[in-house]
Amino acid sequence: MRITDSLTKEVVSLEISSLKKRFEDLFGSLKSTNLVVTPASLVLLGDHTHYNDGQLLSVALNKYSGVLLRKRKDKKIIIADSISDEILEFNLGDKPLPPNVNYKYIIGLLYAISELSRINFGFECVISNPIPDCIGLGKVASIQVSFAFAIKKTFGINLNMNEILSIIRNNELQILGKIANYAQIYTAKIQKENKLFFIDLRTFVYKSVPIKKDEFDLVIFNTGEKVIEPTKICNERIEECEVGVKGLRLYIWGIKNLRDVELDFLLKHVHMLPKRIFNRILFNVNERIRVEKAINAIKKHSYMEFGKYITDSHWNMSSEYELSCEKCDFLVTAASKTDCSLGSKMISCSSYRSTFNIVKKGCSQNFIKTISGEYYKKYGEELISYTFHLSEKVIKKNFNTLSEQ
Repeated sequence: MRITDSLTKEVVSLEISSLKKRFEDLFGSLKSTNLVVTPASLVLLGDHTHYNDGQLLSVALNKYSGVLLRKRKDKKIIIADSISDEILEFNLGDKPLPPNVNYKYIIGLLYAISELSRINFGFECVISNPIPDCIGLGKVASIQVSFAFAIKKTFGINLNMNEILSIIRNNELQILGKIANYAQIYTAKIQKENKLFFIDLRTFVYKSVPIKKDEFDLVIFNTGEKVIEPTKICNERIEECEVGVKGLRLYIWGIKNLRDVELDFLLKHVHMLPKRIFNRILFNVNERIRVEKAINAIKKHSYMEFGKYITDSHWNMSSEYELSCEKCDFLVTAASKTDCSLGSKMISCSSYRSTFNIVKKGCSQNFIKTISGEYYKKYGEELISYTFHLSEKVIKKNFNTLSEQ
C-alpha cells in the first residue's frame, strides 16, 4: 500500500493533525518543531528464534505512532500524551516515575541517548501511540523509533541509524528482557512499500522481500482476553531454550545456539532431552526452516504456500511452544476453513489473546463477518477486529513556520 493511497494517507493525516492540534493547544506555534511518524510492525514468521541468531520475516502496518518535538532554551522537559492527556514535566538530569508504558520507554531512551551524545537543553513534545495493544512488541518498537529519531533530528545527535536502533533494542532489553527483538525495530524504521522485511540476526543482513501489489490485507482478531504476564511467559521459553542448548552441547561440539542445530540431528537425539525442552528446540529449528521456505514461496508468487507456513507456525507454537490458547486455536481453525484466508497465526508476546490473518484482497469484510459470527456462536462474545494494509517507512517533517515544509 503506497503512502499516497487514500486509506494510508488518511490515517497518517489524522495522526499528524492530532499531534499538531495538541501541540498548538499546549505550546502555541509549531515553529522549529520536528515530527516523526512511524508504522507498527508485526513478525509473521521467525517468532522466538531471535534469541538464537534467528531469521525473521515481518511487515509494517498502516497504523502509526507519532512524536512532535521542539527544543527549549532551558532544562525543562515536557512530554504530553495526546491520547491519555497525561503530561509529565521534569528537568533534564532527573529520572521521573513514568505515568504509563509509553513514558517508560521514552525516558529510558532519552537517557540512553544522552549518555552517548550530550543533550544540553530540555524540550517540549507531544506523543501519540494509538496502535492497538494486541499488536504487542510492534507497538513498542513504533513509539521508540518515533521518539529516538525526533530527538536525533532536534538535537543533531551524531549517531547513525544502526546505532540509534541498537540503543532502542538495548532499552527494550532493560525493560522486557531477552524477548526484545531487533526485527520489529528495524521493520518499523526501514520498511518499504509493497514489501515484507527479512533480517538474519546472525549475519545482520537484512533485505526487502517484494510481494505483488495489493495482493492481500492483514486482519487481526483480538479476543479481548488479557494474557497474564506475557513477558514472563516468553522469557521462560528463552530460558528453556538455553537449557536445551547446554544439553545439545554434549553432542554437538562448539554450537553457539539453536541456529547451529539441524533438524535431522535433533530428531536423532529426541531421547537425549526432556520432552518439554526437546519441543521448544524443535519449534525453533522448524521455524527457521519455515522462514527460508516462505521466502522462496513469495519469490515464486506462491502465496497459498506462504500462507500454509504461517498456519503451520501457529500450530507448532501451540503444541511445541505452548503459547496459544483455546480461543486462538479456534480462530485459526475457523480461518483455515474459509476461502479468504491464506494463513492464520496467534500474535506472540501480545498482552491480549489475538491472531493475525493473511487475507485475499477484497475478502476482508466477509471474512471478518464470518469469523466473528462463528466466534460469537461458540463463546457468546464479540470479537474485536482490525484491517491493515502494508505501509511505507518512517515519515519525517520539519515545521519551520506555521506551514509544513
